[in-house]
Amino acid sequence: MLLTADQIAQILGVEVPPVEGELTGVTHASNEVEAGNVFVAIRGFTSDGARFAPDAIKRGAQLVVAEAPIEGIPTAVVPDARVALARLATAFADDPSHRLTVYGVTGTNGKTTSSYVLHGILSTANGELATGLLTTAEIVVGTQREPAIRTTGEAPQVQGNLRRMLEAGVKHVVLETSSHGLALHRVLGTRYAAALFTNLTRDHLDFHPDMEDYYRTKRSLFERTEGPKLVNADDEYGRRIAAEVNGVLTYGHADDADYRILGAHLDGAGTTFTLKTPAGQSISLKTPLLGDYNVHNVAGAAAIVLEMGLDADTLVRAVETMAQVPGRFERVQAAQDHGFEVVVDYAHTDDALRVLLDVAREVTDASTVGAKLICVYGAAGERDPGKRAPMGAVASAVGDLNIITTDDSYSEDPAAIAAEVMTGADPNNTRIVLDRREAIRQALDEARPGDVVVVAGKGHERVQHLPHGDVDFHDPTVVTELLAERGAGTPAG
Repeated sequence: MLLTADQIAQILGVEVPPVEGELTGVTHASNEVEAGNVFVAIRGFTSDGARFAPDAIKRGAQLVVAEAPIEGIPTAVVPDARVALARLATAFADDPSHRLTVYGVTGTNGKTTSSYVLHGILSTANGELATGLLTTAEIVVGTQREPAIRTTGEAPQVQGNLRRMLEAGVKHVVLETSSHGLALHRVLGTRYAAALFTNLTRDHLDFHPDMEDYYRTKRSLFERTEGPKLVNADDEYGRRIAAEVNGVLTYGHADDADYRILGAHLDGAGTTFTLKTPAGQSISLKTPLLGDYNVHNVAGAAAIVLEMGLDADTLVRAVETMAQVPGRFERVQAAQDHGFEVVVDYAHTDDALRVLLDVAREVTDASTVGAKLICVYGAAGERDPGKRAPMGAVASAVGDLNIITTDDSYSEDPAAIAAEVMTGADPNNTRIVLDRREAIRQALDEARPGDVVVVAGKGHERVQHLPHGDVDFHDPTVVTELLAERGAGTPAG
C-alpha cells in the first residue's frame, strides 16, 4: 500500500517534511532500503540507527523517522521510533490482522510446541492452505515453509508476513509472541483474536530487569486480546493473569481449572489424557507428544480452539495425527536402527532442562532394565549467567551420564561458560567436551540398546554462534551424520 506524507503525518501524529510522490514502504535496516521507502532510525542495543540515515537516503529513502533531528536529512521527529515503525508497518501492509484470525501464544517454555499444536489443530479443522504459522522454528504459509530469523520479527517482518498470508488465502494464523516482541513493540498494531499462556520461569533476565517486568510484559498480550484468553492454572503467573485480567479462562490439573486435565499417562509411543470442559464434557485425547508438559501444551491449544467453536470430534482427530515439533523432544529416526533413542530439544534453561529430562527419564525407565539416560547440554554466552550452575545441578540429578558442551557462546569463552555450568554439576557423572560435534559423538558411542540420548539447547536452530564467528550446526543433522558413520543397522552393544 502506498502512503502520502500527509497520511504518514496522521499516522505518526507529528509534522512530516514535504515528500515528492507517494511513499512505498518502511524499514529500520538501511541495507534493505528501496526507492521511496521510509527509514526509521531505531536506537538499538549497540548502535543508533541515526548513524545509517545518510546511507538510507543514498539508497533511495525519501523520509527518515527518528527520535531527534538529523542534520541535512528530512526527518520526522517522534517520541518513540519503535512505536512509529510498528504503526507505519501496519499501515503499509494495510492492517492485515483485522482480516485474519490471529492466535497469540506466549510463555517461557512450551510456546513453540503449543504454537505447532495449535497450528496442527487449525490445519485439520480449516485446511492446510487456510492456516499460517509464525514461530521460533519457521514460518509456514499454507504449504510453504521457511526458516524463521527470531521468535518475533521486527514490525515490518510481522506485518509483511501477515499480509503475505492474507494474500495467499490464509484465514487463521498462529503467532508465537515473545516478551521481546511485546516490549519492543514488534507486534503493536496486530489484532489478536485469542491468546494462550504456557508458563513463566527464569529467562531473558539479560533483557528484563527482573521477573516482575518479564511477567507484566507477558500479561500485556492478554490485556489487548479481544477473544478467548487461556492461561495455565498450574503456573503461579498464569493464575496471576487470570486474577488480574478480565475474561481469562484456565486449563491444567488444578481442581478449579476451567479446562481440567485428568488421567494423563504415557501410552506406548504417545500420551493420553481426558480434558473436562466448563460445560462438563469429557474429551479423551491421545497425542504422539510425550510428557506432562506436552499434555499442558495440547490442553491449552485444545481449550482455545474449543472456545473458538471447534467441535470435539475434529479436535480428537487433529491431536491424534499431529506431527513432531522441530527441535522440541524431536526423536531422530535414524537412532531406531541402533536400538536406542536420540531426542533433540531446545531446552536452554534449568527449568526447561528439568522438565525435558524428567520426561526422558520416564521413557528410559520404561525401556530395558538398566537403560541409561545420557545428556549433552550447555549454556549460552551473553545471557543470564545465573542459570548456568543450576543447569549443571539439574542434569546431574536426573541424567546417568552428562556431557557439558558449547551452546551459542557468542563472544564469551566456551571453556569459561562450561566451567560455570560444572560448578553445579556432579563430577562423578559429568564431563566437559567443548566441541559440540565431538560431545554428541561421545554420547552416541556410550549409548546401548534401550538407552535415551538427549541433545539439548539448540533444538531446531541451524547456526552456532561462536567467538570466531557463526558456523552451520543443526543437532538433528549432526546426530544423523554421526549415526551413519557407525553403519546403519548396527546396534551398539
